[in-house]
Amino acid sequence: MDEPPSTPTIVEIRSVARGRQRLVVLTDGREFIFSDEACERACVAVGDAATAALLETLDSAEHRVNAHEAALRLLSHRARSETEMRTRLAMRGIEPGAVEDEIGRLQRAGLLDDEKFARAWVEERRRLAPRGRRMLRYELLGRGIEISSVESVTQDIDDREVAVQLAHERARRASTSNYDSFAAKVGGFLRRRGFDYDVTAYATRLAWEATQAEPANDPGSR
Repeated sequence: MDEPPSTPTIVEIRSVARGRQRLVVLTDGREFIFSDEACERACVAVGDAATAALLETLDSAEHRVNAHEAALRLLSHRARSETEMRTRLAMRGIEPGAVEDEIGRLQRAGLLDDEKFARAWVEERRRLAPRGRRMLRYELLGRGIEISSVESVTQDIDDREVAVQLAHERARRASTSNYDSFAAKVGGFLRRRGFDYDVTAYATRLAWEATQAEPANDPGSR
């Protein structure tokens, strides 16, 4: 009877690609390239039996390394919610187990925190593109933030205060010849920013009254 083939062993491990990867050479002539981190995770060494289980462990570790690198690239652009990160990694073809491992890794490192993400999202919106509380809630819920966190970070937003500020800014570019055209311009803008009818009407009226009072209060017009 033929003897079963012996399990190949690792005869060489050397660094390649400036030390970021390692070339793993087996006694049967096969060669594999794995990242440095994957090799460290699998604890491979020269003389180890290159069993199917070991190669599977290396492959699994490589998936986790790829997941981490992809996650860090995503975070380099902006913060992400857990749902966003999970979806983006899956879209890149990363296996579910590696995605779950990476989510936990980012959370332990403080790089993935939905509460912090929600607060940062609201602050950025306030600074760059203010909008109504309702729209902010929809945006956060759409990114998978828990309702309790959404309520926590939006509860202090005063829609009237924000809308009045935006209405005054928008009024500078609106026609002041009649109220209807002014309201269409300013009110339409506020509604697109997520403010309801009552808040929009209130802020638009205040902005209109301010524009009508300006000529009378301007010393240069006398």
